[in-house]
Amino acid sequence: MGRKTIDFGETLDQYIDFAVKQGGYKTEAEYLRYLVRKDEERNRAFLITKAAVQEGLESGVSPKVRTAEEIVTLAKKRALGKTDVNQHG
Repeated sequence: MGRKTIDFGETLDQYIDFAVKQGGYKTEAEYLRYLVRKDEERNRAFLITKAAVQEGLESGVSPKVRTAEEIVTLAKKRALGKTDVNQHG
């Protein structure tokens, strides 16, 4: 398990103490782990999507020329399982 040393400053330190006491947490570490887990849950989908977009940008321009309508139609077919993902590229 990783160990971190963090200086929150006096104001945040006081708030953490307050939140631990009022929120029913046993320790500051328990409260901070809770906050990190909530942040991870909230941001997971965004970060996965961001990575996929970046991968797409880095892959370059497709050599195939298709209209937006063709792309949307193929995407719908893929979503419905009516065609193989690699069938059209």
